[in-house]
Amino acid sequence: MSIQPDLFGDYDRAQEQAQRWRQPATCPACGTQEPSGYLLRQNHGADPDQPGICGFPPGEHPNYAAMCVAQYLVRNHIIHATRTGNAEQLTRDKTRGRQLGLDVDAIEATAREETRKKNKGPTRHH
Repeated sequence: MSIQPDLFGDYDRAQEQAQRWRQPATCPACGTQEPSGYLLRQNHGADPDQPGICGFPPGEHPNYAAMCVAQYLVRNHIIHATRTGNAEQLTRDKTRGRQLGLDVDAIEATAREETRKKNKGPTRHH
């Protein structure tokens, strides 16, 4: 069996990248360490080979801004639990939000204020 020479280093680069994706990796946004680069990409949107989230430069994602995917989802869960009055879910989501470095009390306060303003607004009569 003959081996095709790798003239441009593609094979070596691919092997190096595969090795990096198997190593533990830390999310640049929340600081959570995942067991592998693959899980970092799946759970946080961060790539161990480049800065930023989902291919956008750090802080420039149009939806997540400086948050990772995990932070963004948990933030939305906190908002939803606050708006719906689901205390059990809110407790769980705030715990996870703290683990991800979110200011959960500020998120909850903002959601409560937005809900209060929305409910205080003009009512529709049918």
